[in-house]
Amino acid sequence: MKQRILLLILLLCTSTLVAEIAPHEYRNMQLGSPEHLQLKVLSVSKSYNIFSGNTKVKANAEVLLVTRSNSNLAVGDRITIKYIHNKTRKHWAGPKPIPILKKKAETDAFLAFDAEQNCYVPSARGASFEPLIREY
Repeated sequence: MKQRILLLILLLCTSTLVAEIAPHEYRNMQLGSPEHLQLKVLSVSKSYNIFSGNTKVKANAEVLLVTRSNSNLAVGDRITIKYIHNKTRKHWAGPKPIPILKKKAETDAFLAFDAEQNCYVPSARGASFEPLIREY
């Protein structure tokens, strides 16, 4: 009996570690993003890690529209975006992964400049390449 209770407690504690994020929290991340752009993806390179199941993504894109830019981007600028796409585990809850960008796609982008990597990185997690989430 004690083992079952301990197992139940353990399951409840670990399930909260990978909880989903509410849509309004994604919206808050989008609104707080330093860069809100419309991009055209020019190229994408991917590097899959067989052990973790994650994929490193590097994309080059052209800025089509600037809604907000703390780094003074302008239409026509070309930028590099780097991030890791975390593969979702089957039957597990958790934050939505950042999607893998596709060549020639046009997308909204919520980004931040990473001076250490000298590139842009997603700043709204799984909602980084989605239109601004509407408030309900």
